[in-house]
Amino acid sequence: MDISKSLSLCMIAKNEEPFLATALESAKRVLGFKDIIVVDTGSTDKTVEIAKEHGAKVYNFEWISDFSAARNFSASKASNDWVIYIDADEEVLSVDVDELAAFMKDPNLVGALTRVELTDNITRHESRLYNRKTHQMTGTIHEQITPLADSPKKIVNLSLLIAHHGYLPEFERVELKLKRNEELLLSELKQNPTDAYTLYQLGKSYFCNERNLPVACDYFEKALTHAPGTNLEYVYDAVECYGYALINTTEYDRALELIDKYAKHYNYNPQFRFLTAHVLQNNGMLIEAVESYESCIGADTVDFSGITSYLSYFNIGVILECVEMIEDAIEMYKNCGDYEPALERLSKLTAIK
Repeated sequence: MDISKSLSLCMIAKNEEPFLATALESAKRVLGFKDIIVVDTGSTDKTVEIAKEHGAKVYNFEWISDFSAARNFSASKASNDWVIYIDADEEVLSVDVDELAAFMKDPNLVGALTRVELTDNITRHESRLYNRKTHQMTGTIHEQITPLADSPKKIVNLSLLIAHHGYLPEFERVELKLKRNEELLLSELKQNPTDAYTLYQLGKSYFCNERNLPVACDYFEKALTHAPGTNLEYVYDAVECYGYALINTTEYDRALELIDKYAKHYNYNPQFRFLTAHVLQNNGMLIEAVESYESCIGADTVDFSGITSYLSYFNIGVILECVEMIEDAIEMYKNCGDYEPALERLSKLTAIK
């Protein structure tokens, strides 16, 4: 199967001039797209011109505050049944083409890529690739891929890696984007006050750049209370974000209760074990924290944040330094490579010696 001729790139955009060229260039370079659909929802900058310069078919769509409507419209314009949506502020980094070709033999599957959030280098799986004959997008905001037939969604994690630029704090439009999202989410919540996914997304909005962590915690708590199960992508993400929000608001006891509750579901995940170690450390359970950090080191997973390498070594070093095991702490810091905080600790400790 020639992926470039069997898969369409579908994108919705509005005033994405700073990012769009990078997104389209990376998508064509890595995946070789022959069919690119860009649906413009009212740009006043050079978004449309940039899209056309990069070979995209551009369609106008009147914005009706419904992301799924725009997504489904873009999919309807694709030449292929298999579509993938990439946002204009994302960049495609790498893919396993053979794996992707094998995946696309079954139209009932949904493909999840790995997205690196550049605000914190944390990686998460997100469902983005589907066959439009068997699936569609639902939800007015933070839309989800949903089977057309009454059948469960079958998700396959693919070796497809992208990076997200759009929520980096230096971009002025972040606050406007988050407030727009909140308005749409609050409108949805009025229709269904116990919808776990909407509650989760509101928590994420307040969690982003630590805008309002106490409010984020409230929404995450409600989301998890109403969550239909622990095997869903967003439920795990809610647990992880909630844990860090509790730590950063010094709610250490509540954070410990959280990890105790979900350990049986997520302890296979090194990101959860790193969160666990962080919670244990803040609760003074230092031996347990070291063991949990050690379990993260060398874990076989895509990791740009450092939790499987230098961050775990560094935190072990901090604990060892606190209990005056200086020589051992120095060895841990040496394992951190050029991680600046570790270099600073090494400089101070070797100077003391």
